Amino acid sequence: MKRLGTDYIDLYQIHWPDVTTPIPETMEAVAQLIKDGKVRYAGVCNYDAAQMQEADKHVMIASNQVPYSMVKRDIEKDVVPYCLEHQKGILAYSPLERGLLTGKLKPGHQFAEGDHRAGLYFFKNENIERTNNFLNEIKPIADAKGISLGQLVLLWTLEQPGITIALAGARNVQQATQNARAVDASVSNEEVQTITNALNKLQLVK
Repeated sequence: MKRLGTDYIDLYQIHWPDVTTPIPETMEAVAQLIKDGKVRYAGVCNYDAAQMQEADKHVMIASNQVPYSMVKRDIEKDVVPYCLEHQKGILAYSPLERGLLTGKLKPGHQFAEGDHRAGLYFFKNENIERTNNFLNEIKPIADAKGISLGQLVLLWTLEQPGITIALAGARNVQQATQNARAVDASVSNEEVQTITNALNKLQLVK
């Protein structure tokens, strides 16, 4: 906090559920930090609905940071409904699915040594092709707004129920700036539905 030039942290998040430490013990420690004035709000990352419910018994958590993208929508089943019901923010990370949803990857792409994407099913040639076909279907919406496919994907993400923040990764300043400028544009409810209808037809092979 001294290095940050502050005497408190706005949002203090538990980054992963710790299987070696009971949730009550973890949250009681965070509650003490709040009581001491060092932290304003408690948050969690990668918690499922049951884990959030358990955490809420000991400190009222404000947010959950979880992976969410057009091709990874598992949280819509339990996490999103819980967060909506209990008024918690959802910080969606990897909304561009490690670059898959930018449309820049092509089948046959050679990943650099050590790039973990090479071992993920999302990046099988067939899945890259299927994803790109979907992206080409929604590209006219992006073109009409003068934005990139990645920016359109971020806008769709932010319009999903419960999503309050989209945490998009970037390899350089230009990508970070482009991601941030996505919010300079907007999408209508009809456009969101059009995108979702096309997305619901996309099936990836595991």
